[in-house]
Amino acid sequence: MMKASVGSLASALSLSRLRSVTAVAEEGSFSAAARRLGVSHSAVAQQIRDLETAFGVRLFDKLNGTLCATPLCEQLCDIGARMREAEHDALRILERRGPTGRRRLRVGLGNSMPGIAIVHQLLRQHPSLTVSVESGSHQDILAALLRREVDVAVLPDLPNDRRFRTARVLSQEVVGIVSADSPTGLRDEVSLEELARLPLIFRSQGSSTQKVVDRAFRATGLSPEPQLIADTRDAVYEAVALGIGVGFMWRFGTYRTDTVRRLLIRDIRSTVDEVVFALKDERNELIELFFNAASQIDPTGAAGAEIIRE
Repeated sequence: MMKASVGSLASALSLSRLRSVTAVAEEGSFSAAARRLGVSHSAVAQQIRDLETAFGVRLFDKLNGTLCATPLCEQLCDIGARMREAEHDALRILERRGPTGRRRLRVGLGNSMPGIAIVHQLLRQHPSLTVSVESGSHQDILAALLRREVDVAVLPDLPNDRRFRTARVLSQEVVGIVSADSPTGLRDEVSLEELARLPLIFRSQGSSTQKVVDRAFRATGLSPEPQLIADTRDAVYEAVALGIGVGFMWRFGTYRTDTVRRLLIRDIRSTVDEVVFALKDERNELIELFFNAASQIDPTGAAGAEIIRE
C-alpha cells in the first residue's frame, strides 16, 4: 500500500475537522455535534471518517449508544481547544474587541496629558468602548505603534514620517518643576544657569523631555550631573514633590497642581507640537473616533482640567 505523502496528510488535518472531532467528543454523538456546529449530521460523520481513513486511526468507541473519545482523540481535543482559543484571540484582534466583547481601542501615551483628556472625552461620547492605555518613553511608544501594538498614540516632537497621519493637539514647551514649598518655587521664571547649581532630576534616555533639556544645557555650555535619573514621568513628579530636586516636564504634561509648581525657563522658549498620530494604512472606526475626540478638547488645559475633574 502506498504511504500517504506529508502534504496529503497535512491537507487532511484541517481546522474544521479538528473542530468536528472536539464537538463530537464533547457532545457524544454526531447529531449533537452537528447542531452545535450548525452543519449536517452527515458532514460531521464524513469529516471524522476522513480523518480516521487518512491516518489509519480510531478516534471514537461506541459505548451504550454514546461516542467516547479514544486516548489519541483526547490528545487531539486538547490541541483543538487551544486552536479554538487562538481563533477567538485572532477574532478579538481583528475586530478590536476585549475579552468581554466590548470594542477596545489601544492608545499609546508619551505624556499623561493631553492624552488622558482625549480618552476621557472619547469615553464620555462612547461609553460602550473599552480603552487600554500604554505609557512609556517617546521611543517606546513610537516603536509600539510601528509594531501595531497600539492603534493610535499621542506624542510631542514627532518626527516627519510619511507612514503616519497626524493631527496637532497643542504646542507646549518644557518647564521646570519644584516642590510647592521650595524657595525656588516662589519665582515664576529661572535660567538654566541657576538650575544647574541645584539638585536636578533627569529622565532616562529615550525621553522626549530629556532630549529638549539636554539640548538646552549644551547650547548654554553647561553639563550638570543629575542627582537622580528616573525612568518614568511619575517617578520624576514624586521625587520633585518630596523635595529631592528640580525636575522637568512638558508644560501641559499633567493637570496636577497639588504638590509641585511649574517654572518657566528663560533658555527654553521654543515650543513643540503634541500630536495624535496613527499609521496611514490603519483605518478603522475607533481610530477615527479618537481623532475626533482630540479635536474637541481645550489644548490650554483649562477646559481639559474641568473634564478630568468631572
